[in-house]
Amino acid sequence: MNSNGAAKGAPLPRSARDPQVMSAPPPKLRSKTSKPATAFFVLYMAALIAYLVIRCIGIARGMTNWSERGYSIAVLIVEVIGVSALVPYAFANLKPTLPIEELEKDAPTTWKEFGVSDNFDVFILVPCYKESWATIKRTLMCAMFARVPPGCRKHIILGNDGHDVSNPNCQARPELVKKLQHDMRRMYPGREDWFYAIHESRRPKVRFDPNNNTFTGDNKRIAGNAKSLNLNHCIKIVIPNILAHHHPLSSKANPAEPRLADFDEAVLRRSVVVVLDCDMAIANDPNEFMLVDRPPRNGDGVGFLPKILRVLSDDRWDLVLTPQYFTNISPYADAFNHLNPQFWEYILPGLTTLGYVACTGTNMGLRLSMLHNHSSTNDRNENQAVKEFAKGQGIVSARYEAAMQGPFPVYSVTEDYALSLELKKAGVKGTYHAEYLVRGAAPSGITAVDIQRGRWTEGHYQIFFSRKNPAFYPHKLGLMGAIYYNYGTLAYLANIITIWVYQFVPLLSALGIQPVAFSPAFRYAATAYLLLTVALQYYVREAPHYFGMWRANMSNILLSWTYTKAITRAALGTKSGFATHTAAEDAPADDIMPNPPMPDKQEDSLAQESVRDVVGQLLYFALLLLLSFATIVICIAKTVQGGRLHSRFLLPAAWALYNAVGPVLFFCAATLKKSKSLELAMYLLSMMHTLMSFTALVAMWFVNSALSIGYIDPTQQK
Repeated sequence: MNSNGAAKGAPLPRSARDPQVMSAPPPKLRSKTSKPATAFFVLYMAALIAYLVIRCIGIARGMTNWSERGYSIAVLIVEVIGVSALVPYAFANLKPTLPIEELEKDAPTTWKEFGVSDNFDVFILVPCYKESWATIKRTLMCAMFARVPPGCRKHIILGNDGHDVSNPNCQARPELVKKLQHDMRRMYPGREDWFYAIHESRRPKVRFDPNNNTFTGDNKRIAGNAKSLNLNHCIKIVIPNILAHHHPLSSKANPAEPRLADFDEAVLRRSVVVVLDCDMAIANDPNEFMLVDRPPRNGDGVGFLPKILRVLSDDRWDLVLTPQYFTNISPYADAFNHLNPQFWEYILPGLTTLGYVACTGTNMGLRLSMLHNHSSTNDRNENQAVKEFAKGQGIVSARYEAAMQGPFPVYSVTEDYALSLELKKAGVKGTYHAEYLVRGAAPSGITAVDIQRGRWTEGHYQIFFSRKNPAFYPHKLGLMGAIYYNYGTLAYLANIITIWVYQFVPLLSALGIQPVAFSPAFRYAATAYLLLTVALQYYVREAPHYFGMWRANMSNILLSWTYTKAITRAALGTKSGFATHTAAEDAPADDIMPNPPMPDKQEDSLAQESVRDVVGQLLYFALLLLLSFATIVICIAKTVQGGRLHSRFLLPAAWALYNAVGPVLFFCAATLKKSKSLELAMYLLSMMHTLMSFTALVAMWFVNSALSIGYIDPTQQK
């Protein structure tokens, strides 16, 4: 008998046998063209074309000395590089996919109205490494209390990959998991269905020794992305063992080692894998245990699993992604843009409409049949250890060898980006539900941010510098896919190039070397172009998002040193590996409650860094700040020498102050000890950033038209 009381091997109902009758009401999502975004984009493209034409004409007319005009051409090329990072973003904003707002009178009162009427098996995968037990416990408890529709089974799998015997976070973890289940059953008798299904996956670890052509040690790690190998072990080995308790196997199956292929396709389609990082907790209603028979609504911030299942009840989708919200930081002290409204509220909704399959490694639901049918089997040829497994050396089991090959790719340290690329190439359809249903804790401190963002950047460039580069697969990704799967990767590089070139341009202008011809036509074109650039960069659908857009622009400067290191590592073929970055306080002993404690209050004290840990960043931003300072000093000196204020010195000085905002913000984030202090600093710096951009734009109109490309006669200054 299975858990539903049906005899094992009994025929499944028609709704289970035939996936096509699973279709429920469509998910509450829609794509709608944004008229303001479209208007800004059309005007911007017209202004951009006019500006580039005038810039080229100015260069051609004065093309008498290549040594002088070469500088102007180089600056123009860098401007085009900067444009290449903005145009795809603006284009994606034209038609976003967003949840439909449900009015009170339209709110569902039954699960049938809500749109989930099928019996799903839900597998919540929580991969962990050396994180604290308080962090893991909170995520497990929130997963336990997370609501699922009646008739659905929920299984929580802790992918315990922390085998470090010297680490106290790893030693007692199996016993702590057992104690948590025991305490939950004792405190909530009669609700065993909530708590029985925590399975711990401790995958065997082996390492291939190329010198001896053998495998050594079951406590060592096989080559590849550890998180991917952890998730693959859960999907290929742990989940089939669980499914075998509830569904019939094929006649050829080995009961001791069931595989996904041993189950009917309908069973796999009704099985959903939910991936949650161990520092991401599902948002629950405080009265969750009394609401199990009541469906949630869009916009209420709860109901993560039902809303995932509602989307996957529609046969069009095999994957759905949701955003997360960090509770430990203030939006106004978020210097490194952890909350990232630009990504969650604008980039992903736009890319979803364009058919982009987005995975961010957490807060996502994936149909098990899709994972089974689209495993990344090519990894076998790119992982030496896997190749040797296939030859029969050191094989723990045939299932374990298969688990090393996918579905989560192991060839990049950013398995989420690699998975999204592989699924798109395989023709998988996915969508994005822009509702914050999961809460977490952002990395605290510059070092932790550097580790996290560096790994993301490095993983992108591992793919970029390989034959997996999306540019090689337009036949599978389509033209838009080939562009957008490389868009984020190239944006990192464009960010670094423009930051440094735009530091030197005002410095050289202060010294009398100009990159442009200040003609009347140039002034009009540049004004329209710059104003519309700002309109695109800061376009928002909701006013509170405006400051988030400013944070996004600043974070690109604050992380440029991280991007530089990561790109270099990827180009040289060295790997940074994976490191945990989240620390959590110990949870109180009596926190076994329906709404487990979550750090909802923002951290008042900022993490303080050792100078030794951030010496690279300090030198990097000190150099940027020095360049801005040198420009300002030169402009002041020449103004004093001339006896009056010249617009040709005001322009580079304002630009230099504009450029100095990012480095100054870094030093504020590195030295200030309180969130309120950083909030004030960010507010003042944002005001200065805006003021200096306006000042530079106005100063451009008063620069003498005779001031042109190359060197200038000081007597022509105005």
